[in-house]
Amino acid sequence: MTLRRRVHRNRRAWVLALMAGLWIAGLPLVGQEESLDGQIIQGIELQGLETLTDETVLYYLGLEEGQVFDSEALNRNIQALWQRDLIGDIEIDSAIVAGGLRLIIKVVERPILLSIDYQGLDKVGRGEIRDLIVEERLDVREGGPLKRGELNRLAGAIKQLYRDKGYRFAEVSFDLENVRANERRALFTIDEGDRVRIQKIDFEGNTVYSDLRLRTKMRKTRESGLLSRVLKKDIYNPAGLEEDLDKVEELYRNAGYKNVLLGDPEIDVQPVGSDEKRRIFLTIPVEEGERWRFGEITIEGNETYSDQALLRVFQNKSGSWLRANLIDEGVESVTDLYKNTGYMFAKVEPEVRERDENVADILVKIDEGDRYQVGKIEFKGNTRTKDKVLRRQVRVQEGFVMNLGALRSSVYKVNQLGYFQLDEEDPVQVDVDSEEKKVNLTFEGEESDRTELQFGGGWSEFDGFFGQFSIRTQNFLGRGESVQASFQSGRFRTLFDLGYFVPFFRDRPQTVGVRVFKSEQDYGSLSEFQDFLQNQEGIQLTYGRNFGLFQSFAVNYTFAKFEDRQTFFLPGNPQGDPPTEDEFVTFERDIDSSSIRPIWSFNSIDNRFEPTRGRRFSLSTEYSGGFLGGTNEFIRPELKLSLFQPLNDYPTKHIVAVNLEGGYIEPFGEGLLSVFEYYVLGGERSIRGHARRSLFPRDAGGNLIRDESGLVIGGDRYVQANLEYHYLAGGPFRVILFADAAQTWAPDVSLDPSDLRYTAGAELRVLVPVFGAPLRFIYAFNLNPEPFDEFEQFQFTIGSSF
Repeated sequence: MTLRRRVHRNRRAWVLALMAGLWIAGLPLVGQEESLDGQIIQGIELQGLETLTDETVLYYLGLEEGQVFDSEALNRNIQALWQRDLIGDIEIDSAIVAGGLRLIIKVVERPILLSIDYQGLDKVGRGEIRDLIVEERLDVREGGPLKRGELNRLAGAIKQLYRDKGYRFAEVSFDLENVRANERRALFTIDEGDRVRIQKIDFEGNTVYSDLRLRTKMRKTRESGLLSRVLKKDIYNPAGLEEDLDKVEELYRNAGYKNVLLGDPEIDVQPVGSDEKRRIFLTIPVEEGERWRFGEITIEGNETYSDQALLRVFQNKSGSWLRANLIDEGVESVTDLYKNTGYMFAKVEPEVRERDENVADILVKIDEGDRYQVGKIEFKGNTRTKDKVLRRQVRVQEGFVMNLGALRSSVYKVNQLGYFQLDEEDPVQVDVDSEEKKVNLTFEGEESDRTELQFGGGWSEFDGFFGQFSIRTQNFLGRGESVQASFQSGRFRTLFDLGYFVPFFRDRPQTVGVRVFKSEQDYGSLSEFQDFLQNQEGIQLTYGRNFGLFQSFAVNYTFAKFEDRQTFFLPGNPQGDPPTEDEFVTFERDIDSSSIRPIWSFNSIDNRFEPTRGRRFSLSTEYSGGFLGGTNEFIRPELKLSLFQPLNDYPTKHIVAVNLEGGYIEPFGEGLLSVFEYYVLGGERSIRGHARRSLFPRDAGGNLIRDESGLVIGGDRYVQANLEYHYLAGGPFRVILFADAAQTWAPDVSLDPSDLRYTAGAELRVLVPVFGAPLRFIYAFNLNPEPFDEFEQFQFTIGSSF
């Protein structure tokens, strides 16, 4: 504050120079040697206004003619006006006039930030800067007041963003341009410079472990090389380096060096090579300290559980090396025990106490807190799905003790349904009633349309041109029931399939379902020397039970009727004359198939169509004929295993997925086995690139194996392996690199791994809500082509791979 006194005849002047920060310091904004309080304001003159009106300024200052002057009230109002970011400076002069006081108010308005532009952006996008403004909570917005301090902070944040991307010599500056009266444009100029890679990482002071051993613990920071360049891990990132150094310290602490200390990395930038590109040389100081042994462990503060029950989880033995990971695992187990039995605010903290001869004792301090029960459980956002459908996935119950582990499992199980997605950041709102010692839970999410609509067409050697349509919903009428129907019609085949499944029959963890199917397949026009016809119709009944979080057991019973008719030509004249009626042989058979198939499965995959983690394992054996009746007699065991493992979640998600499966079919008795029971591979859910049901067994010469009628037959064994690398590009997009291997072997042909067929390629998946499943655009390469391959380099379908 600047206080001036002017004396000119009958005139006295007080000047208020309002500057940022004075009101924070608590200094008076208006003062005088002789008080003017009580004087009547006879006139007010405002100067310097450009966009603000007189009425606006006087309203916020609380001034009007005829009013009694109050300096304290004016000080408060000036502070309030300043906080609204409308002014940059204000000066108030006063003069004694007849009957009172006249005020002259000079205002300097704060400029408006009309726009923000960037010049020189290449490696950083405008969207990243917008996200940066939000993350750093910068008060910079177009149309808002101009604040130079916030613009300077933004320039520094952009510079740091470039440093994190490896551009350590990037320079960022800004200029303000006048656009119109009281409006400014901020232009940021960026000189990105060159990306600087890490040439060498050295450790200084380490004797226990070599530099190479320490570098292997670093996952996000690597020396520049072919692989690290591709993965962008040779770029200096302070946050990533900090995480890596924590892992290096863990290596020491898990071996007994509890006092290890890694100093601040020393960064040296030098030109390297003939092109003299700048490279970073990192030197990391290490103080290893002495190695410590484990002494005694004691517990204090525990009332609910005995010392013996709690000490049982600690695996460190007295006299062994003090391993930090074993201590941490024990503390985590004790914490989980309390939090899973109602003590949700329990605190478990270890304290290391040193004694002679480098022996350390551990004291585990426990603050149990109060025990809480589950109050109300509610759901929010389920406009279609009924509450009971979601409630039956929840592993905590009203009136029972609170279990945080079960609550986490509940979130996972609800999301696993696929048609109601909980909020990713805050899936459950927890309302704690400290007086009643109860916890009310509200699961909040939104409906996900899981009605899968698929249609399309194609061409194959057997079907010619065909069209298909299918629809499936996993949440029929909001009851969690599954309904599916599909139809396909082509030149040679007509297929129809209808199914209905209830996952919680009678509100219990049991599944019942029914499926009916019918198909007509006529290949009579394929050749003038061969005719094949098969009609099939049947019904399948399912009953299953769920066990625990992810296990289930189900039994399928299938009854089907097959009508097979084969007519083939047996050449009898050597001259090659047109065949006579006597040279055609017709073979007909009717097959009744009655089979039962028990299936045990474990499925912890988080989402059917957008998986990011989890595994699925299933073991089944189908038994047909025998005591079940029918003429189709065989036994068919199959094994399938799928795994989804996330590699990292930030800044983008990367996932590795593996699928392994295999099976065989073995006829028995004197019954008949339909040729359609044998394995034929190929297709977007098998080995990508090969057309659906086009990969048949081959003999040693690579020729397709045929039966006595000349019909190509399938195999009685098969194996399949799929490897995928998922890159989640953001939004509904997912880019996948894949490699597939598969083969099927004909009866009486030995299984030889060298017979495997291989394909590889890339796939783009786009999750489209109208289909309820991802669109798949597949581009594949046949790595070991053979004659008679039906290979489709580009395939399009809807659904998942495995």
